[in-house]
Amino acid sequence: MKKFLSVILMLVFLVSLFAEVGVYDDKVVIGTFQALSGPYAIIGQEMSKGMKAYFNWINSRGGVYGRKIELIIADDQLNPAKTVVEVKRLVEQDKVFAIVGGLGTYGCLAVMDYLEQNKVPFVYQGAGTSKLVIPPKKYIFGVQPDYTLEGTLIAKYVGEIAKFKNPGIIYMNNDIGLEGYAAFKAKLEDYKMKPIVEISYNPADTDYSGLVVKLLEKNPDVIVIYGLITDTIRWIKTIRDYGLNSKIITIYPNADPSFITLAGKYAEGIIFTGWVPLATPDRPEFVRDYQRAISIYQQTYPKEVMSSYAVAGFIAAEVFTEGLVRAGKNLTREGLVKALESFKNWNGILAKDITWGPNIRRGKTSMYFMVVKNGQFVPLTDLIRP
Repeated sequence: MKKFLSVILMLVFLVSLFAEVGVYDDKVVIGTFQALSGPYAIIGQEMSKGMKAYFNWINSRGGVYGRKIELIIADDQLNPAKTVVEVKRLVEQDKVFAIVGGLGTYGCLAVMDYLEQNKVPFVYQGAGTSKLVIPPKKYIFGVQPDYTLEGTLIAKYVGEIAKFKNPGIIYMNNDIGLEGYAAFKAKLEDYKMKPIVEISYNPADTDYSGLVVKLLEKNPDVIVIYGLITDTIRWIKTIRDYGLNSKIITIYPNADPSFITLAGKYAEGIIFTGWVPLATPDRPEFVRDYQRAISIYQQTYPKEVMSSYAVAGFIAAEVFTEGLVRAGKNLTREGLVKALESFKNWNGILAKDITWGPNIRRGKTSMYFMVVKNGQFVPLTDLIRP
């Protein structure tokens, strides 16, 4: 009897030795970190909803190869120090297969090397820094456009598409602003242009009246603002109240209906970058996709409106799920990496034009431009590339 038990225990040990972390016959366990509490909770809660809605839909259809997707959400409050603690817990205690859809630039950067060293796939970061994908890392797969790509495309729009002559730029004195500013300025050189006015500001500042004088002196025909919603709206109001009618372009984190609500009349005519195509009457295929996404979302959250942050979570979930499908029934982390590397201009329900490959980890290389007209976002261009 003892010999029989020893054999059983040895078999159990051998099975556990070769089993992939987080992968079971009936489920695959993954983790994410989101700000569920604290000042940024509205973002994390909404992004979490998008992920949960999509995974619930997949699970209701039997999962992937009979495995349900179990999502563990860690609340890091968008605090990088807390992110490190929570991600280590997810990996070392909860034994997750992968991290999907982490939120926040500094948190993502804080755990990037740890996940890479431990060979844990990290699919979709709610962040715009190019440091996550350049140089490429084997286990880190970006989806959202980074600020270098965005800055390059804004310069292309300014110098080549819209043909402005005298651009100015306002940028936050932090990683977001500095990266976007550098890319914008570098690309302008292709058109033998440079900003006629450059303003760096502290995101903690609330009064821009002293700085706006620099704009009045130069009178740029277009102003690019690398700021987040609250301070960008404050800049726009200050610029308009001082009588400047320059065209204004701002970045994709601001392209949310809440911007229009908060800015009111000041939102009219503002140009935004975007990477998730708009569902407009001229693109019926996008309308169908959005209707399908909303239907999926409302199966979990009946009658709720799908915010842009929920859309981000939805895309993170659908991209990861497609990776599971391509990885096959015998799921491993290495198999997932290989599967993700097979994406070439892949379109999901809301995810569009996603490409990865060996040594390619920047999932999006295209964006488009839109403008607020009569209180609605209206596309100005199709997807464009550098």
